[in-house]
Amino acid sequence: MSLTIHLCIAAIVGTITAIIASKRGHNPYFWFAIGFLFGILGLIAIFIAPLPKKKPPPAPPAPVSYIDGPIDRFWYYLDEARLQKGPMSHNALTQAWKKGEIPVTTLVWHEDLPNWKELQELIKNKS
Repeated sequence: MSLTIHLCIAAIVGTITAIIASKRGHNPYFWFAIGFLFGILGLIAIFIAPLPKKKPPPAPPAPVSYIDGPIDRFWYYLDEARLQKGPMSHNALTQAWKKGEIPVTTLVWHEDLPNWKELQELIKNKS
């Protein structure tokens, strides 16, 4: 056979190997070269090669909890002894709650609230 026919057959086998490799999740360029260079052995090798491990889909982001209320007001809370603490900013209250310094059962107040509320009533989740 002539060199041209050998090259055509090698290109066809390489292309078939690349197509199968692509469908199986492998690099088609690499497998084209394998099929082109090794012919039918390269084609057989793609069926023997283990399937690549699929990466698990990324986990959805965890919801972010926040304290619903005005950020431009002073906040107050009652400690375990029912002593009033504050004034403090919304950010300072949020940080204290997230650090665990203030439990969710703590009563909080700001000037827009008519009465003291438990912190857990103001905690919201943002997805």
